[in-house]
Amino acid sequence: MEISAIVITKNESANIVACLRSLTWAGEVILVDSGSTDNTLELAAQFRNVTIITSTWLGYSETKRVAVKHTNYDWVLWIDADETLSDELQQEIKSLAFADTQAVAYHMPRKTFFMGEWVKYTGWYPGRVIRLFNKHHCDFNNNILHEGIVVKEGARVDGLKHDILHYSYTSLYQYFHKMNVYGKYGAEELQRKGKKFRAFQLVLNPLTSFVKFYFFKKGFKDGKKGLIISIGSAFSNFIKYTNFYYLQKKP
Repeated sequence: MEISAIVITKNESANIVACLRSLTWAGEVILVDSGSTDNTLELAAQFRNVTIITSTWLGYSETKRVAVKHTNYDWVLWIDADETLSDELQQEIKSLAFADTQAVAYHMPRKTFFMGEWVKYTGWYPGRVIRLFNKHHCDFNNNILHEGIVVKEGARVDGLKHDILHYSYTSLYQYFHKMNVYGKYGAEELQRKGKKFRAFQLVLNPLTSFVKFYFFKKGFKDGKKGLIISIGSAFSNFIKYTNFYYLQKKP
């Protein structure tokens, strides 16, 4: 059975070729671009199975919904532009017998790299995510940050063995910039959910975040990168609750 892959982009010229090379076997790739000013689209156009659609930025979930609406097949594979499918995962997906399965979605482990090194601990691996799903039984959640797949109640979700490869952080600047952005989106998510700000959260939540990732998630086993990531998580939490304070004070 054919599979539709979806990718959303904006200025992803450094990543898009590797991403799309791992999808050349897919029946189609729907790429939704939100205003790239580099040569992302020129690079993507070189792949025969890629259909390019342009859209204003609607948020992570809604922009991916645009991509799904343009797919021609029931089964959809979501992959981010800074990710690739390992060779083993490609073969595993191609060997699935969709006509015989009772599952409506599949989750898989994600191997994330920080400055070129795999982060084995610090809560990052296996970090299983649902990325292959039947669009008639699943949808994206409405989270501003950390969007994901919602499966119809009672539906079956199976697991795959092999990894998505995630090349998310290639520099310290990029990492801390993302933590800053995630902090902003996290504050908006708290506001959307109707949460109330408490002053102690400015100190306690960042501290708790550091302890969680460095000690309980064994970040210390990842050496210096585990320490940096744990501090970055605490920083992002501080940014989140600082932004949340000002959103509540003056929306």
